[in-house]
Amino acid sequence: MKMTVRPIHLIAAALSVFIVSCAAQKTPPRVVREKPKLTATSCEEANRLVYKAVQTMGYTIAEYNLARPGQAGRISATKENATDGVVTITCTDNSATIDARNAVNMPSLIGAVERPHHFVNSFPMTYQMVQRREAYETANPETGTLQLTIVPLNNFESQNILGSDMQAGGILPVRVTVQNNTPRPYAIEASKIFLVPESGGRVAPVSSPGGGSALQDMTIEPGQSASGFLYYPVGNYSSARTSVIDKENDEREGFSVQF
Repeated sequence: MKMTVRPIHLIAAALSVFIVSCAAQKTPPRVVREKPKLTATSCEEANRLVYKAVQTMGYTIAEYNLARPGQAGRISATKENATDGVVTITCTDNSATIDARNAVNMPSLIGAVERPHHFVNSFPMTYQMVQRREAYETANPETGTLQLTIVPLNNFESQNILGSDMQAGGILPVRVTVQNNTPRPYAIEASKIFLVPESGGRVAPVSSPGGGSALQDMTIEPGQSASGFLYYPVGNYSSARTSVIDKENDEREGFSVQF
């Protein structure tokens, strides 16, 4: 009986080819990135940050229902040549969680590569960026200056902050924030904070309709901050003008804030 002896290195080579061949036929594992947990400290903050993040992404708010404790919120966003998105907000009195999804259910991955133009992939990063920016600006005020911020509230912000759409009743709410980062005290006169219509002139605040903490006349000391609301007739305004009084020399300093 004749026996044939194969060289060991040939057998090893054949086995290696077989192993490589089998490995090549296996389906590569699907890579799925875990979604980051998006949170806020309150319903109002969650509503505000989601709204800002959607706008920062270049989306238009198509529809919104604001979140309240025990009542989930929902914001729908749309953008040309991109997937529409839906953000839901679930909150209590002192916490909130945010969940973003594509409006149409579709896979967020092609193989292992994410589609960056999908709403669900872009929103978390933008939300966290907006959240970090707000936290930084709060923790790092500009030193040596008196900062006066005057911001008219739109329908969304009015409902989110004040609980009602005041513009529907002919009232424009305006939030005023003062931060004194100087070594000098300043007096603020609420009645002398005027809005400037696009057609010219100036408009004084009207009586508070309630629903928010009205800004009062005050002296703001060094290192202090204060905020409140003033109310004006609905209109098209281009800016706000006012003056503050340096209490150490009774001199007035003018401010103009463009919208």
